Amino acid sequence: MKPSTPWTLVRIQRALHASWAADTCSADDVARAPWQPDNPAWGHCDITSLVVHDLFGGEMVLGQVRLGDEERGHHWWNRLPGGAEVDLTREQFRLGESVIGGRAVPRPPGLPVRRRAEYLLLRDRLARQLGSELPPSQAGEAEPVRGCLEMHGRRLSYLDFGGPGRPLLALHGHFCEGRTFTRLARQLAPHWRVIAPDQRGHGHSDRPVSGERDRPDYSRSGYIQDAAALLDRLDLGPTVVLGHSLGGVNAYQLAARHPHLVSALVIEDIGAVVDDDLSFCLVWPSRAPSRAALVERLGDAARYLTDSIREFADGWGLAFRSTDMVASHRRLLGNHWGDWLATDCPALLVHGAFSDTLDAEHAKDMAARRPNTRLVELPTGHTVHQSDPSGYALAVGGFLSSL
Repeated sequence: MKPSTPWTLVRIQRALHASWAADTCSADDVARAPWQPDNPAWGHCDITSLVVHDLFGGEMVLGQVRLGDEERGHHWWNRLPGGAEVDLTREQFRLGESVIGGRAVPRPPGLPVRRRAEYLLLRDRLARQLGSELPPSQAGEAEPVRGCLEMHGRRLSYLDFGGPGRPLLALHGHFCEGRTFTRLARQLAPHWRVIAPDQRGHGHSDRPVSGERDRPDYSRSGYIQDAAALLDRLDLGPTVVLGHSLGGVNAYQLAARHPHLVSALVIEDIGAVVDDDLSFCLVWPSRAPSRAALVERLGDAARYLTDSIREFADGWGLAFRSTDMVASHRRLLGNHWGDWLATDCPALLVHGAFSDTLDAEHAKDMAARRPNTRLVELPTGHTVHQSDPSGYALAVGGFLSSL
């Protein structure tokens, strides 16, 4: 069936010209010749064919590239549902090269194995050029399975995105929940199986109440015990642990205190010293009469809180208590250099260039002082995985491939 698309092929071709770049060029083609702006289609036939198939359906066609009698590789293009053949990257062939043959090849199920991150990055750029979301990828997307760990009468909920890949524990930041890593999990599959808990007091997990006066326990040790218990229960062995903000500190403190559980770290935009403030969230409404009213009252913050919006018996609100978030963050404040430097397992530190949480000098210092640590900076704010999901997946995927 032909997917519905409001764009002409001419407009799509122009948008693709502006979207192709060195970081989406095939590594196999780069080994023969570097990508150059004057030949932007170079090394892009495979993922361009996938994107055109997403937009129009039809068939993917594979032919052979030759220079005289010499075989120079393969080339992908598309056959539309009406039978017309469309090749939006044929212009890359110069110096007498030609494409011969052409057979329809069924599209493999799921996201591409070798060029997953580049395919998703190209889709993301093309959508921005066209000014609209693209139709869903024809790869299809599976829903994660929600699990539950009972801990001393308290529920710790988690999402397991499944698959045959190596496990990766993903820890979200304040205000979020495990679902924030849905897109990353799909981009890393099938090589990585992402398990993303709703940390205590967030999402579908219970508030960690202890002691008298209903005081919640957001201690450093509490968060780390939760993560360690989940890894132990799932019996995953040494695991890559990824964390954003609050989850980042939890990740490197988990490695420091339970090094046998952690094989590598991915830390997203949080420092070895935490000294910012979350009290701004105390003005957020606890309830509103409708979802639209809640979103309006949340203002610009609403775009980061979509997964946490819930309908309750007495109206619409957030899945967490703002007072809990402030209490949790107060326990996060301080100097954690000792924990950051306690291990030397491979680590990736992802910094948002415009972050108001982690500055560039501190990020460089963290990478310089800790062995086996790679620093990547992306042009975003604090929530890198949400603001630049394709760039983030490319950076994380590259690091994971090196392990």
